[in-house]
Amino acid sequence: METELYFSERLVDMLLHYSWLTSYTVYGNDGEIGKVKDVYFDEIKWTIRYLVVNTGKTFLSDQAFISPASVEKIDHQNEVIRAGISNDEVQKSPDPGEEPVTRKFEKDFTLHYRLNPYWVGNGVWGTTAAPHDMMNEEAQLLQPEQGDDRTYVHQAKNVTGYTLSVKDETFGKIDDLLIDGSTFQIKYFIVDSRKWFPGGKKVIISPQWIDEIFWDTAQIRIDVTRQQIEDAPEYRPEMDLSDRREADLWLHYKK
Repeated sequence: METELYFSERLVDMLLHYSWLTSYTVYGNDGEIGKVKDVYFDEIKWTIRYLVVNTGKTFLSDQAFISPASVEKIDHQNEVIRAGISNDEVQKSPDPGEEPVTRKFEKDFTLHYRLNPYWVGNGVWGTTAAPHDMMNEEAQLLQPEQGDDRTYVHQAKNVTGYTLSVKDETFGKIDDLLIDGSTFQIKYFIVDSRKWFPGGKKVIISPQWIDEIFWDTAQIRIDVTRQQIEDAPEYRPEMDLSDRREADLWLHYKK
């Protein structure tokens, strides 16, 4: 299939910066859709569920949601995201309305694009590990009839700037997010500790190390120690986060 071909061309092991995505332009299979202005992620599996695209005056609504399941290719050099959907599909897609995003919208969205619901199943993307495997002609059959109607998605722009702490001591704030280019999972927070530690630096922290989140006060408590933060390797944008370096990082934090 064409979608699979495009995906095979992608650098699937590349980590995307959230700040990169918010400058990219999305093109459908019949022309430009708009620019990415934010993303929504879910707090259960810390995975990007929607790209929020500013459509300008082209559509009735000035924004549209696009699932990573529709993404066929990301061209970093030209800051372009290729999606296998049409402008007409986007224009006729459900309108999320005002925040917060509701489960009703999410159900309507999956039916419109004939996707399996990401919240049904044990995989990162419901019954699958990658978003491009969600396309399903029988999607309606997999919609849950009962269950939790609460939604767990948040805008990334609201989380960048959250302070991180160990026990009751703040050690930094979220400066950016590192996203897996294949699964769209948020693998790491880029945390700026320079305001709190003498000679501080930027470090990366996994959402899997979260102890507790305080959404009302924009704080996240992490299950690491201050000494581990101070001794952690400094994160630099040019860093190649290979499997070996990741293993060393997890070993450093005793995870």
